[in-house]
Amino acid sequence: MAKFTVVQDAPADAGLGLISPKALAMIAKRRWLPMLLAFVVVLFVTGLAYSMANFEYAASGRVALDRRTDQLVEVTADQRPISPDSSSVETEVEVLRSPAIAAAVVDELQLANRPGFGLGDGEWPGSGSRDLAIRVVANGLDVSREGTSYAISVGYTAEDPLLAARIVNSAIDSYTSGQKTSESVERTREIGLLRDRLGMLRADLIRAEGAVARYRAGTNLIDLTDTGGGGTMQTLDTQLAQASADEAAAAARATAASGVAAMESPTINSLRSQQSQLTARRAELTQRYGNDYPTLVGVNEQLKVVNQALSEEIGRVRQGAVAEADVARNRASSLRGSVSRQQGQLMAANNASVQLAELERNAAAAKSLYQGLLDSYKQMVTAQGTERSKAYVIAYATAPNAPSSPNILAYGIAGMVAALIAAAFVALALEGMEGGLLNQSMAEKELGMPVLASIPDVATVKDSPLKRGTPRTIGDQLLAYPSGVFCESFRGLRTALRLGQDDQVARTIAITSALGDEGKTTTAICLARSASAAGLRVILVDCDLRQRSCSDAFVSDPRYGLIEVLKGHARLEQAVITDSLSGADVLPISSGNDINFDLITSRAMRSLLSRLRSSYDVVLLEMAPALPVAETRAVAAMADAAILVVRWRKTPTGVVKKAITQLNRAGVNVIGAVLTRVSLRYNAAGLGDDVYYYKSSAAKAA
Repeated sequence: MAKFTVVQDAPADAGLGLISPKALAMIAKRRWLPMLLAFVVVLFVTGLAYSMANFEYAASGRVALDRRTDQLVEVTADQRPISPDSSSVETEVEVLRSPAIAAAVVDELQLANRPGFGLGDGEWPGSGSRDLAIRVVANGLDVSREGTSYAISVGYTAEDPLLAARIVNSAIDSYTSGQKTSESVERTREIGLLRDRLGMLRADLIRAEGAVARYRAGTNLIDLTDTGGGGTMQTLDTQLAQASADEAAAAARATAASGVAAMESPTINSLRSQQSQLTARRAELTQRYGNDYPTLVGVNEQLKVVNQALSEEIGRVRQGAVAEADVARNRASSLRGSVSRQQGQLMAANNASVQLAELERNAAAAKSLYQGLLDSYKQMVTAQGTERSKAYVIAYATAPNAPSSPNILAYGIAGMVAALIAAAFVALALEGMEGGLLNQSMAEKELGMPVLASIPDVATVKDSPLKRGTPRTIGDQLLAYPSGVFCESFRGLRTALRLGQDDQVARTIAITSALGDEGKTTTAICLARSASAAGLRVILVDCDLRQRSCSDAFVSDPRYGLIEVLKGHARLEQAVITDSLSGADVLPISSGNDINFDLITSRAMRSLLSRLRSSYDVVLLEMAPALPVAETRAVAAMADAAILVVRWRKTPTGVVKKAITQLNRAGVNVIGAVLTRVSLRYNAAGLGDDVYYYKSSAAKAA
């Protein structure tokens, strides 16, 4: 007996198919009904949840910070409004969120007595109602800055659309009016402070100026720059210099009084002229007539009179010059005394002026401070009553027409997404619950044995007249379409078993499965017909004493069968029937006798199998499932080899492994597995590893 080996042509990763789009499409096509049910149920639940939800309406308004700096009255630089920056805007946002604004809204709209705010259903107003309403409003107000602008959005959501709009508008009005009131109160407070401060500064100024006046009076300080009265020190110095000059001039004139008098006095000049004339006359007369000339006597007398008058006049002039020099000297002496006294006073004034200057500086500072504060006070009083809010209303809130929550579009999208997820989950869960083998690679890896063939599901074969069939009708289709993919799969199984070749794997082959309804009867019939059509002498022995599925596929009520042959009540030739379509022989099980389950495991069965092995090229034993039927394992051990039929994606892997274990313990030579009812669509989509086998025929599968 030749050793059996299988060469894997194109292995693929078993897990890749589940995550490919084609795999998902195939799963959706296979599981469309439960997916549809899950989809509808989730959509229904979503609609029910939407209908039961509380409808809420969102109202919103907007305010903006005033960036203008112009004022109705001129204010000082430190009172000018500052253009708002980002921090200022965020600060105003927090002001709008403050409990003070919420409290104003609660009081204005009387929300403390409204259910859902300050009261619950059936409650009476209490001391905590207002606080509770304030918390509800403060938590519900949605205040945010709009991007990087100076606009602030104020929103509120409530079940009553009109109430939502009223709360937003009340919050906006409370904010803007509160700012104006705050400005007015602040200005009134500042005016009061300025008034009090002005009173203090006025008293300080009066005290400072009084101290200056008292000090002046106490120290007899005079204004040295005053030109009246005694004059200034500079004036006295000038006068003293002039008096000294006059004194020197007068002394000089007194010293040279005669010369000066003669030169300056007209009388002296006249007398000198007469003196000169008379002297000249006398000299002329003396020279001409002598000293005794009578005329000369008269001239001498006249000259004497003139000299006498001239001497008297010169004495008088000299006395006047002396008197004038005395006056000048006295005046200079007086001025020197005045200068001396003035210098003494000046020295005393200089000593006292230091303290006076300090007192005057204090008085000037008090006056300046008082005047500046007085100007500010006048401006504040003038500006009183012109206060305005730092923010203005862009838009008040209006009652919304449509609810903001629940959002029907969001519910719809969420419901659709949830329905799709639920449908996908149901499909994947059903796929996962199958726990079967997906392809040859997975089967060989999990079972530790080769997969001899993958038999397609006739329902997935293109142009197949059968969508559901019996083992007999399916076997008929194999013969009706010898070039089809279904027939080709059994030719591949024959090739794997090397039937009809010198190195044929086995002559007696048991065909079984772990559980029922896995396709072992169909596999046995089709393999028998395929081998017979290839010219091999084939006999198919029905060894399933309980179901008799193989026998019923060929003959409805055979007279003799396997049991009768084993008992010796009939010859083998009497019990064997021939398939008219393929020429294969069939040893059925009759239904007329009581079945002895131990008989099939007796020596008679061994003897029969030995006889059949010598008469036929291939002996196929169609067995009952290996796990529930004990005699299956015993009879399979009598065969040369056994094939385990596994339904694709249906039979749990653990069950198949358990069947293999049981068969091995019974001494059965399990040479491989056959996957049945494999979807051609699944493999043609590239989701299995039998594409190399199916692709040419299955790529066009419907």
